[in-house]
Amino acid sequence: MKTLLLCLTVAVAIGLVYGDLPKYADSIMTRATGAKGVLLCGKLPAKNARVRLFRKESDDPKEILDYKITGDDGRFEVEGNTADRTGNETNIEPVLKIYHKCDEKEEKKGYRRFVIKYPSQFVTLGRIARSHYNVGTLNLEVIYPNEGREKNFVEGNAKNI
Repeated sequence: MKTLLLCLTVAVAIGLVYGDLPKYADSIMTRATGAKGVLLCGKLPAKNARVRLFRKESDDPKEILDYKITGDDGRFEVEGNTADRTGNETNIEPVLKIYHKCDEKEEKKGYRRFVIKYPSQFVTLGRIARSHYNVGTLNLEVIYPNEGREKNFVEGNAKNI
């Protein structure tokens, strides 16, 4: 009887330890990043600009970690992590994409878009970013390098696109 009880105890212990191993491995591989800044259109705050934080350079909505729309003050803060991803999808090569209509008529279809890649030193282990990359104050009247136009912009992030 003692032998059977010992075998059952060992089997349960092994199941508990190795059964959660994939979850534990994924949780220690989780990475987070964040960015913040202020967007202006000339001397005025850029209201309703869209800011997306991507895990890597991609147009795939599944790579969006966070999405915000600037308020009346033009400020934004985005933060995201890879907690819902596995394996090689936990690496982050952070990319901000900013979509706006500065110096354009509101009726014009689509948004002006430019990309900011920022250093990986702002990627930390865990679910919460320890420090945010500060892009500072950007004037959207400027035409940024490789700026383009996103004609088929879909509002939101990966969960509702």
